[in-house]
Amino acid sequence: MEISIRRRDTKPIKEDLLHVLKLSSEEDIYQAQVNGFSLADIAKANQVDVQKVIELQLAELTEQLQLRLFNGSITPEQYLAQRAELPEIISKSVYAM
Repeated sequence: MEISIRRRDTKPIKEDLLHVLKLSSEEDIYQAQVNGFSLADIAKANQVDVQKVIELQLAELTEQLQLRLFNGSITPEQYLAQRAELPEIISKSVYAM
């Protein structure tokens, strides 16, 4: 079974997320979430396509899984199973379901 592993050469997820959501600090995200807003709500309020937030988080979590696979902490089968679950998990998180 061949699984390609690639590394993102971008800023950490929090900085990417801030950029995508058009926010200036992690505190902005924190305060919005404390006030009951999901990442989807924040995106919509800033006229950002929610799919961009989902894709960003999917890329980050996929990278983390790839590193776990590369380091031998999960098997290729576990990688594939966990990777298949990511879209649903991320969507629920972004929409605060």
